[in-house]
Amino acid sequence: MQGEPHAEPLGGYSFRTADVDVARDWLKAAYGTSLRMKTPAPRGSFRYTRAEAGPVSLSTIALPTEYAYTSEALGSVAITHVVGGRMARECADDDTEAGPGDVLAISQPHLPYAGRVYSAELRAVTVPLAHLERAAGRPAGRPARPLRFHRFTPVSRAMADQWKRTVDYVEQSVLALPASGEPLVVDAAGRMLAAMLLAAFPTDASPAPVLADTRDATPQTVRRAVAFIESQPVAEIGLTEIAGAAGVTPRALQYAFRGHLGMTPMAYLRRVRLSLAHADLVASDPSRDTVTAIAHRWGFHHHGRFSAAYRLAYGVLPRRTLAGT
Repeated sequence: MQGEPHAEPLGGYSFRTADVDVARDWLKAAYGTSLRMKTPAPRGSFRYTRAEAGPVSLSTIALPTEYAYTSEALGSVAITHVVGGRMARECADDDTEAGPGDVLAISQPHLPYAGRVYSAELRAVTVPLAHLERAAGRPAGRPARPLRFHRFTPVSRAMADQWKRTVDYVEQSVLALPASGEPLVVDAAGRMLAAMLLAAFPTDASPAPVLADTRDATPQTVRRAVAFIESQPVAEIGLTEIAGAAGVTPRALQYAFRGHLGMTPMAYLRRVRLSLAHADLVASDPSRDTVTAIAHRWGFHHHGRFSAAYRLAYGVLPRRTLAGT
């Protein structure tokens, strides 16, 4: 029914209406923006969808008319891909225009912004600041300057394309899971989007190294982290949680693992989960269980990459192990 939200998998929903007043009121209520909107094109309709990957939200807005808006600071990071139409936006002393295929950050998270949209379809990913700072390895509880973009467009066209492919993958594969989902898979997807954002856009998110980080990169740090990982490998943990359990900063933890194990903490976590997936494949019944289900259980949400990693570690494809051949 027009003007009614509809439930979607993984906590998302959709909304559609052909009434310009309903669309305007809905956008104001949803985003707290001040809007000026022209009458939409004949037979045009406003369409909005949203889904969530952990704390990260992915949404699409399509409206066949011109509208202008102003907004207070987001308090989060929003990245928009202009699928069709065009848009322009202002934040502080920066003016950016974007057309079909372009990707841009909407604003500095702590500053107000304004813009104008021209009959566009926009795909937006919104990441809470705290989630992004954890992905960047900023120590929790330590005072930090507000995260800032050095510029609002990706570092290269290749990284812009990689951002779009990552969002496509999360929407088409991870968010297609049933509403109950696989918590490890959904959590990993949110972390992947945050990491991709940090790789694609130039920001000051990464903390500067300090002497204490190198001093704490000890074998004892590695032992504490390894014990934590192996005690709860199915938990939704990442670099920040492992560093907290080891009593050091995320940067010190990375130094310790690279120096003493020759790998990153997250690579070690994946190795532990791969070993547990192997044990499940050996013990499972191929008439009831599948490689995909077992891989999802341990946080591997891309079948091809799981199979490649498994073959590298065990010399056979996972389906062979499951089949007992």
